[in-house]
Amino acid sequence: MLLAHPASDTTPTPVVHQPLFPGLPAHLRTLAFIDLETTGLDSSRHEVLEVAVLRVDARSLQVLAEYEARVQPTRLADAHPEALAVCGYSDEEWRGALPLHEVLATVTPLLAGTLVAGHNTSFDWSFLVEAYRRTELALPRVDYHRLDTASLAWPLLATGEVESLSLNALAKRFALQRPSPHRAMADARCALEVARCLAVRMARGGHMERLLEESGGVA
Repeated sequence: MLLAHPASDTTPTPVVHQPLFPGLPAHLRTLAFIDLETTGLDSSRHEVLEVAVLRVDARSLQVLAEYEARVQPTRLADAHPEALAVCGYSDEEWRGALPLHEVLATVTPLLAGTLVAGHNTSFDWSFLVEAYRRTELALPRVDYHRLDTASLAWPLLATGEVESLSLNALAKRFALQRPSPHRAMADARCALEVARCLAVRMARGGHMERLLEESGGVA
């Protein structure tokens, strides 16, 4: 389902009212938070089962449009049973799933011209790249950088505020609800909420300053 939003309908969080970067280049003004559920961890062998994309304004971090879809698997014999269990796969639940090429055709304009973001983004992006290759569709033109909330949250791990950089640990740190973990849209929304919380922390400062003080500064 593809929806356009005048404002985000995700859980309320503090908003950074000033532009993050006054002179933000055009190709960095829009983010695409992505999350995929897959039949395993190897993009060359396993398949995409579910896709979620949130097209987001980079300054306000408000959702501009969203899309989620379940994808018809074609090689379930290669699927890892644990991966299927984690994402809740069943023939009944996936009865209305769409062909991969149809899903990607809708995803393409949502990704085009954006900076791809998410949690552990390299994993999801590697599966998308392989999916476009298999369907022989053109990969959308996106910025070569990736915005990864796991990397952005590293200071919280370094200062002992979190025990890991998992999405669950960060959601717990910021008191974010995860009613449906390991569902694509739920995790994409959670990653966006974590990004909002981290943006507020960065704007206020404090965590890196404390880390540098405790470590004696950077040589």
